[in-house]
Amino acid sequence: MRVTQCLFNSRTALYRVFVSPFEKVEALTRRSSILSMSNNFRVPPPFMASTPDLSRYASLVARHKKRGNSQQNNTKKSGPPADGDIRDRMIMVVGDDNKLTGPFQTRKVLASLDLAEESLRKVSPANRGAGDDQPQYAVCKIINRREEDARVKALEKAAKENARKASRMKELELNWAIAPHDMGHKLKQFKTFLEKGYKVEVLLAKKKGSRGATRDEADALIQSVRDVLQEVPGAKEWKAEDGVPLKVMKLYFSPPGRASKKGADADEVDEADEADASEDVSESAPERK
Repeated sequence: MRVTQCLFNSRTALYRVFVSPFEKVEALTRRSSILSMSNNFRVPPPFMASTPDLSRYASLVARHKKRGNSQQNNTKKSGPPADGDIRDRMIMVVGDDNKLTGPFQTRKVLASLDLAEESLRKVSPANRGAGDDQPQYAVCKIINRREEDARVKALEKAAKENARKASRMKELELNWAIAPHDMGHKLKQFKTFLEKGYKVEVLLAKKKGSRGATRDEADALIQSVRDVLQEVPGAKEWKAEDGVPLKVMKLYFSPPGRASKKGADADEVDEADEADASEDVSESAPERK
């Protein structure tokens, strides 16, 4: 028969008083040390690789352009198709006498040419809706490269010559009733331009809002301009005047020595003169009737 132990004997009471509190303290101390050790040796969380921000590197991505296409576009813009750029399978060929022959296969025409000396240029595109008397194929012309280069250079030279002559031209505008002080300033400019080698065109007209001049004043103004011309040896009035006094009239003058000079020397001028040439010397536009 099992004996039941009394829960309230003296042994149990002494144990609860003297032993049990120390066991609780030891247990708490041991537990706190274990927790501190676990904090010091905490297992790191699993590594999660961050998704890279590709927008930061967008500017570093090489962007390649199709150079061949850009060059072809530039070629198309620079002029009509020529040689291998002509995509028409059949073409008509126009001669120097403006007569059409053909149609011919484009590749055969190109094969018959010496492309080092000759070039096939498209003159007009194909017109599929043309009538019987009009060519339905693209019209091309065989060009001699040397002659074409010479023609282009001649045109460029003529354009430069015209621009150079235009840059050597000055225009002065005078009011028929101009004040004496203003007239003196304008005539001084007129003389300076002639001395520096500029052609000068003098425009005489009524300035808007000014009083009307008399015929005597107009004749005196014209004579004053021609008197200043005499002060520049060799300068002359190279063309007859246009217009009539008191209306709109233009006088044309050339500087000295232009006929005796040749080539670029006739219009040569130093940098100081070019700076003066860019100066605005005209008054507000006169009223022209």
